[in-house]
Amino acid sequence: MQWYLPMTIVPGIGLIILSTSNLMLNLNAEISQLKHEGEHVKNIILLKLDQLKRLSWSIVFQYLGVILFLFSGLLMSMFTQVESLAKGLLVAGVFVVSISIFLLLIYSIKAVSIRQKHLEL
Repeated sequence: MQWYLPMTIVPGIGLIILSTSNLMLNLNAEISQLKHEGEHVKNIILLKLDQLKRLSWSIVFQYLGVILFLFSGLLMSMFTQVESLAKGLLVAGVFVVSISIFLLLIYSIKAVSIRQKHLEL
């Protein structure tokens, strides 16, 4: 395996981080707006706060994945005798990014049901 393989994945994860950050900012603004609507949307606010927490965990896993990919590429480029460790870091990076994407899938599915509940009020 070449040392640059993990490094080529980082820009793609960077785009996912950017997208997730934008989702977090928009959700935060929406929660702030809902706080001014009154008590009848309290349940919706709580659901959206859970969504914000889910996005926060997702971005944590994305950052962790980037770190693992960078360490993997760095180890492979500097030390040829630790290729198995570098491959392990690469696999771990793929695993944590997969967790992040799974959390984003849950976020997307639940966002629709939360929107429906909000529009029913």
